[in-house]
Amino acid sequence: MIKISQLEVTRDGRAICVVEKLVVTPGMRLVVTGSNGSGKTTLLRVLAGLEKDYRGTCRVDVGHCERTYLHQQPFLFRGTVLANVCYGLRNRAGGGATGNPEAMAWLKRLGIDHLADRTTQNLSGGEARRVALARALACRPRLLLLDQPLDDLDPSAAKTVCQVLGELPETTLVVASPNPLPAILPMSIYQLD
Repeated sequence: MIKISQLEVTRDGRAICVVEKLVVTPGMRLVVTGSNGSGKTTLLRVLAGLEKDYRGTCRVDVGHCERTYLHQQPFLFRGTVLANVCYGLRNRAGGGATGNPEAMAWLKRLGIDHLADRTTQNLSGGEARRVALARALACRPRLLLLDQPLDDLDPSAAKTVCQVLGELPETTLVVASPNPLPAILPMSIYQLD
């Protein structure tokens, strides 16, 4: 699904992301770890197709419409939590149905269905992160790229998120995190220096 060889992204003459070789197979769970500034987010941006200025090769055998990238500071649209998750469903379906039952199912799985009618401006950081994740999951991506998805989450919410992510057998998951994820979500580890 993903094959990287001699990837290097530079800014102002300095390498900000270097990956000599990385292979990610379909359905694989991979956490990319490393210190601040090691290139974790940059690697996800390359995989998402958002970063195109690099040397080396990066082949992702998944179309852009089948990839979902969730930034470490997720953006929510104005309106309700439910409308935000329905946006992902409408986008996936190319318009048409609102997808309320499916959107509510994702909110329930992530433990935030009680927030469905709340406006996005009145959410805590952890609530906003789970809403953005529900919207991303509603798109049913083949490749899900998550940048520090457990930030702002209390231990119970982090456990719920890890359980939900572990229940996606059709989705290849690449997560950027400064630390390994909890054992509840077994993942291969790729360390960036």
